[in-house]
Amino acid sequence: MKFSIRRINEYLIVLLLLILVPAGLYFIRGDMNFLSGNLQYLFNMRPSTIILRFNTLDAIAIFGGNAPSGYPITWETVSMYLNVVLYLMLGPYLLFKGYKKAVKNENRTKPWYWYFGVAICIGMLFIVPAEITRMYVFENTLEAADKSRTKDLMRTELAEVGFATAEYEILEDGVDETFKIQDLNLNDLKFEYSVESGQSDTLIILSVSDPDFPDFEVKMEVRPYNKRLLSQRN
Repeated sequence: MKFSIRRINEYLIVLLLLILVPAGLYFIRGDMNFLSGNLQYLFNMRPSTIILRFNTLDAIAIFGGNAPSGYPITWETVSMYLNVVLYLMLGPYLLFKGYKKAVKNENRTKPWYWYFGVAICIGMLFIVPAEITRMYVFENTLEAADKSRTKDLMRTELAEVGFATAEYEILEDGVDETFKIQDLNLNDLKFEYSVESGQSDTLIILSVSDPDFPDFEVKMEVRPYNKRLLSQRN
């Protein structure tokens, strides 16, 4: 067989593997479901689906004020690590080992594992960058969700502080130039507060901030003797 024809046949075999292997895995994990239980996760070709699911659950937990669960050791997380071994270690190893053996052969005939190595490495070139991009986008989304939750908590807590300030002025007549948030005796405040200005008893301006988000601050105008008691603005 001529050299060029043999090369074409080699890459046709690789192309066939790129088509048949994913189709076979889809068939195994699909409607036929040959693998029972969690064994099917060992053949997961898209590890980001599992990563994104766990991250979504963590994002929901964070937004609800709960601690994220992270990545427990399960069949699903094990499949993620197996994907790392497959794409970044086993594929390049089979490709390199097969190439070395072919070089020593007079006809440069490739061993069977070379084809799998090439197929895995080609799949890696498509899958890994896409997975990294998906994770990068999700991390930005997760960070934005955490920031949005913090902003909502800041606004909610500021409203409580504003009501307490108005009540303190009306009942205690105690809001003057020496007034501080600590005078309200509010426990478990999560953010930092300051009285920006107090213009007699008709207007008190409060501000709240968080050191973790220095670019965001919420202000509230408190008018204890006005129908519009509280007015909040960023």
